[in-house]
Amino acid sequence: MRRRDLLATGAAGLALVLTACDGGDGRGERAERAPRPLTASEAELLSTVRFLNYQRVRGRIRAAVPAAGRTVQLTGRVDWNTHTGYARVLVPGQRQNVLVRWDVRTAWLHPTANVQPPAKPPRSDWQHRPLDPHASPIDAVLLLALSLGTDRPENAQLLRQGGAIRLRSERLNGIPVTVIAGPKPPDSGHTAPPAPGTATGSDERRTRYWIDADGRLHRFAALVTGGKWATLDFPQGDAEPIPTIR
Repeated sequence: MRRRDLLATGAAGLALVLTACDGGDGRGERAERAPRPLTASEAELLSTVRFLNYQRVRGRIRAAVPAAGRTVQLTGRVDWNTHTGYARVLVPGQRQNVLVRWDVRTAWLHPTANVQPPAKPPRSDWQHRPLDPHASPIDAVLLLALSLGTDRPENAQLLRQGGAIRLRSERLNGIPVTVIAGPKPPDSGHTAPPAPGTATGSDERRTRYWIDADGRLHRFAALVTGGKWATLDFPQGDAEPIPTIR
């Protein structure tokens, strides 16, 4: 699937993209109920998540990405209208952090000593490379972050038919949320390791959504290369525009 196709797909499409990867994120504060199929209202909630992100335009992001036996930390922001992002990437064991400014095709990289991405990016010495989500879990997360915004709601009935399930209710950072496992990837014959807290037979679902009562997405988790779960948190608060670079 091409990168632009990823941005055009919905929750089911995200699951399909992740079939080429190999393992939910069990972080949360308190589970309340057993997993079950979505109700109509829960399906409507999931169907509007990406559209509400698009209406917000931009959001802050914190991500933890398993890669090469380490957990890479990413802190920055994304613009769901222009499908661009800007973040600092911290790789454990390396002396310098890396700035990344990316879109659906390309990542621009620059070494940095800053803990947070600077408001004004460096003027020169940027390197760039094409994104490859199937070869790099970091690239997969960069593209998934952009794909979580679209200009229209999804079809709630198709989400229910695709096998999306409600996993549990919990409080995330003090906010009540519903945790939903996304639909199974279409025509997937690959079986991943089951995720903690999921129902029997739900092991092919490769995405998780933490959604509050207003439809705001607070956390997203996805299987990436190597059978590990990457998590993307979206802290509350305004996000600055994505800077341009030369």
